Amino acid sequence: MRVVISQAGAVTAHGAGVPALEAALRDAKTAVRPVTRFDPRGLCSSVAAESPVETGPDRVWGLLELAAAEALAGHSAAPSARRGVMVGTTKGALADVLAGKTDDPFSQLAARFARQVGALGPVRTLGAACASSSAALGEGFDALHAGQCDEVVVAGVEALHQFVYAGFHALKALAPEAARPFDAERRGLSMGEAAVVLLLESEERARANGRKVLAYFDGHGLAMDAHDQTAPHPKGAGLVSACRQALARAGFEARALGRYHAHGTATPHNDRMESAACETLFGPRGVPVASAKGSVGHTLGAAGALDTLACALALRRRELWAVTGLKTIDPALSVDAVRERRAHDAPTALVATAGFGGVNTALAISAGDPP
Repeated sequence: MRVVISQAGAVTAHGAGVPALEAALRDAKTAVRPVTRFDPRGLCSSVAAESPVETGPDRVWGLLELAAAEALAGHSAAPSARRGVMVGTTKGALADVLAGKTDDPFSQLAARFARQVGALGPVRTLGAACASSSAALGEGFDALHAGQCDEVVVAGVEALHQFVYAGFHALKALAPEAARPFDAERRGLSMGEAAVVLLLESEERARANGRKVLAYFDGHGLAMDAHDQTAPHPKGAGLVSACRQALARAGFEARALGRYHAHGTATPHNDRMESAACETLFGPRGVPVASAKGSVGHTLGAAGALDTLACALALRRRELWAVTGLKTIDPALSVDAVRERRAHDAPTALVATAGFGGVNTALAISAGDPP
């Protein structure tokens, strides 16, 4: 069985809908702007990739509901024991916890989402720091191969929150302007918010139901650094291990890979680590390196699903998209970071994610049907 991503929905700082996201990424536009949802005075940055979409007071749910409506448009909403749900998030409904409305921000969100989409099969919440929704995609992949489901609705969601923003200020990780991954003048990351919903199923089932293939999901890997609470292993040991697992499962040759979609946070530690990991994996020649966080910010638990969608969209168009904000590649880094959009027919990719606590994930995907 070959697993595919057949439908997708997204709400990002570029607005509601996958087309808005795709258009912005193709043109390397940033959505990092002055923060409006809280007062950032006294913090080391005052910008973030906020979504312009108004959702009402329950922001996490509002973002998730909009993304799901797009991803599942025209899809049967009849409850099914063969439909599963995997939700990846770092803080779930944190605002409800701080307001005293709940003491369980995670399982309640997943259960509510499962009811919304009629999922009576496995329902899981994955909390793996910034790799949460990548881990959720891996769980969905395994559930399909294990025969537990016919389809899995995978979601990654985070809403911007002052509490978390202040935490990254304390770590001195925030840039005062839009993030510039791999750039010689990069100064740190930009926070963001998003909801991304992806439908996983077998290619046979998707074709039988008249759905196109957005991307093939060929393999995944997960590994730990066990190095530091916030800093990655300097040589990317855990990320290299996760990538090798994904490559082996997909049957991809590392040095023949079409592209590497980086975690690409634009922090000094992360970019150096990914450069070292890429050199280990792909040799000094390397492969083209993409990143979306200069455009959409770092969306924490939603980042893996968002990066997977971004990479899938570019693969489908047989293009490489420029790293938003990149002007001059740091000469200390050995990465072939993409600076201009160009045609690129190589159909395979790795999507990498590195999270706090040393958790690393990699997803192997390949090009689906042209748009």
